[in-house]
Amino acid sequence: MKQFKFQNKASVITGIKEEQPRRRSNIDRIIYLIIFILLITSLIIYLIRRNVSASALGEVITGRFDVMEMNDMKIMEYFVNEGDTVKAGDTLFRYRTEFFDDDNELNATISLSDGEGTSNWLLREISLTKRNIQLKQIDISDVKQRISKTQDLIEKMKLEVYLDVYPPVVLKQQKMLLDDYRIDLTKSNQELSQLYIYLRQLEELQKQQLSANVSISGSSMGAGGQQRIDYYYISPVNGIISKINTPLKGITYKKEAALFISNLDKIFIKAYIPQENLEYFRLNDIVELSFMDGSRSKGIIKDIYLITEEVPEEFRAIRGKNQRTVIAEVYPFDELERVRWITYYQFTVKLTISKL
Repeated sequence: MKQFKFQNKASVITGIKEEQPRRRSNIDRIIYLIIFILLITSLIIYLIRRNVSASALGEVITGRFDVMEMNDMKIMEYFVNEGDTVKAGDTLFRYRTEFFDDDNELNATISLSDGEGTSNWLLREISLTKRNIQLKQIDISDVKQRISKTQDLIEKMKLEVYLDVYPPVVLKQQKMLLDDYRIDLTKSNQELSQLYIYLRQLEELQKQQLSANVSISGSSMGAGGQQRIDYYYISPVNGIISKINTPLKGITYKKEAALFISNLDKIFIKAYIPQENLEYFRLNDIVELSFMDGSRSKGIIKDIYLITEEVPEEFRAIRGKNQRTVIAEVYPFDELERVRWITYYQFTVKLTISKL
């Protein structure tokens, strides 16, 4: 048999050199960890805030001033439009209180033949206007006394309501009465100002008549030689013209509002406090305010009406579900904050107060 022999040479195996595996990056893990930490932190902050602070939603609103006269008036010319911002002292419109024959106005120039009759009319009108000024000053003094007495009564009743001597509705009625008195005072002051303007116009006419035989145009005369005088309504408040009710050349009857002014002198937040958070909101407490654009401010709780009201749809926790809350009025912390709030008129704001 043939003998097999194995080769003694070492065999060479050709192989591929293995590269050392790359070390995996931890960036993904770091990102996931950061996200997890943020979620946990947010949850902890939410739970802490929920247990150490109470919140409520509200709206920045203003008081409303109704522009009206004690007599019927015809609007002859407007100097403002809806949405315009006005300041106290700005002229709103021109009007007349004697307008029964405006459609029969004469364009020709008419000279009064009876100068003595006109002089007597001016004297009577001046005397009557001065008397009305005195009566209006008496009315203003009386209203101021009522305001002072009502304010004292409200301060006493606040403690009695707190002690359950009177129900909260009685206090609210007194506050509403005080608001009515303040409106009456504003209107009376405005009427007094108009009477002084009218008196100056009459005295100027009297001077003109004494200095020369002045002819009076028919546009300022009514039937039978009766003089018609145009009045100018001066805004007593700073605000925004929210609505014009009476059209140009239209008639506004007594105690009807010709237009509405959103009074920027009185700006506050009407807050809707959930009933479960009522115990944390107290009179004269300072609350933190957060506007929807991220701005922050401070306010003071001036009034809390314990009678619940139905919450507007936009402030309900669950849309479509009826909800009743307690109403509170929050006023600016200082004059600087009041000016800032004007830019947030009708904005939604969140109120926060500590439970501790």
